[in-house]
Parts: sequence; structure tokens; C-alpha cells
Amino acid sequence: MLGTTLLAGCSEDAAAPSESLPSATSSAPTTEALPVVGPADFPVPPEARTQDTAGAEAFLRYWIDLLDRQRAIPAGQPLRDLGPDCGECLRIATNYDQAAAAGNKYVGGELTLNDVTTPRLDGDAAAFGFGIRQEAVQLVDSAGTPLDEGQPAAPNVFGGIDLLWSAAQHSWVVTSFGIG
Repeated sequence: MLGTTLLAGCSEDAAAPSESLPSATSSAPTTEALPVVGPADFPVPPEARTQDTAGAEAFLRYWIDLLDRQRAIPAGQPLRDLGPDCGECLRIATNYDQAAAAGNKYVGGELTLNDVTTPRLDGDAAAFGFGIRQEAVQLVDSAGTPLDEGQPAAPNVFGGIDLLWSAAQHSWVVTSFGIG
């Protein structure tokens, strides 16, 4: 009965649609209006650029993907750009840059979020924890020769992240990050 009632408005006898549409008004910035944040070929996505719990969680998911991406290159600048006051972010970025300067690379180490707590919002700040799987990782030289003992896979390590909303960038930035 409900289906019939809903479809009844689609009969040929229905009045013609209005020739004009109401103007769209929205306080949310459009994707075109947002400045590019992150690498030009891997920018922070629009869903991670809202100042709410959904945006904070989307930013965390982007951040984990960015860590994986930058480890594979390796290059640290995007981590510095999105975590300029985050000590661990700067340490990871430096490791990536040093590996690249020496012609080395990381093999493995992919990160996969297992679970994420609901972000706690307090004004312009968001904080939350997560469980993450880290695949085994090892630093190798250009010939593929291991340069360290590496780290074994860790199936579920606790992590945490603190974010701060940047009104200028219309994006979250990392203020604290840690795994393990």
C-alpha cells in the first residue's frame, strides 16, 4: 500500500514541474573553494575537511593512507605540512627523507585500521584512539639488501591522534600521533 501511495504522485495527471528552482544557499565551502591541502596528487579529501567527528575520523583515515604512501616513496614533506607541531610526525618525516637521500626505501609496513573510537571534540581540537595492524617492515638499500633487522608484523597495536582545526586551511592538522 505504501509503495502505491508513494508512486501515485508520478501519474501523467500530475502538475508540470516548476520552471525555476530555488537558489542554493549553503554555508559549507565547496570543494572548488577549498585550498589544496596535502600533496597535489593526493590531497586531503573533502569529507576529511569538516570540523566535526565525521571529518576528524575521515582525516585519520586519510593520514594513515598518507603515511603508507609517503613510506613507499619515501618522502617526508607532506607529513611536516600536516603535522608541523607533531614531534612523532616530524621524526617519521625525517626518517623518510634520510632514507630517500641515501637511496634507500622501506619494504612493507602497510598500516590498516582495525577500529577507531569516536573522536572527542573540544572546540577546535579532536582526540581519539584506534587499533591498527602494521605489516612487517624493513629498510633496504637500492639493491634490496636489508639495512636493519626490521620490525615484525603487529596485528593490533593501540594508537592515538590529536588533531587541531586550521581555519586557514579549512582542514585538520596533527598535533600528536603515536602507535605502540
